[in-house]
Amino acid sequence: MRSQKPTSLMHSPLSRLALLLIASLSLFASGCATTGRPVAAPAKPKTVPVTATAYSSGAKCNGAWAHRNAIGGRLKSGAVNSAATDWSRIPLGTKFRVVETGKVYIVDDYGSAMVGKDKVDLFHTSYRDVYRWGVRQVTLEIIEWGCPDKSLAVLKPRARAPHVRRMVEALKLQSSSAG
Repeated sequence: MRSQKPTSLMHSPLSRLALLLIASLSLFASGCATTGRPVAAPAKPKTVPVTATAYSSGAKCNGAWAHRNAIGGRLKSGAVNSAATDWSRIPLGTKFRVVETGKVYIVDDYGSAMVGKDKVDLFHTSYRDVYRWGVRQVTLEIIEWGCPDKSLAVLKPRARAPHVRRMVEALKLQSSSAG
């Protein structure tokens, strides 16, 4: 297959990645909707029972996006760790504690295996930890709910992928029923 030379800088893969990163960072800085601050919706549950799996940053778990989350940053490990969910169920930016372990996570990633399920994929730094974790039923204690508007803004341009399209459609339905 012959590769085509980009006709402008805007069409190069690196430029698209840079624009995505800038857009994602501005979404985090702007807060949810028009308020300019993060939203902790009282109508949302404070605890959520889910199935929890684990993933690591290497190509084995993350494919072509090794070491990167869905918004273009590095996967987080430390006081706050990265997590992947269906963003139409647990939106981008949601911060939670796994009750059974006490570890804190932030939703900054998604994966096709999460879509349509009450499931979360927790980032671990090694494959060994991923295999040790396995599959568990856990309770998430929500510290701060993320923003469906931000989720939709990041996902809309990626809606060619079937799993992303499902999240976009679910988020649009939520938006229309809320308004």
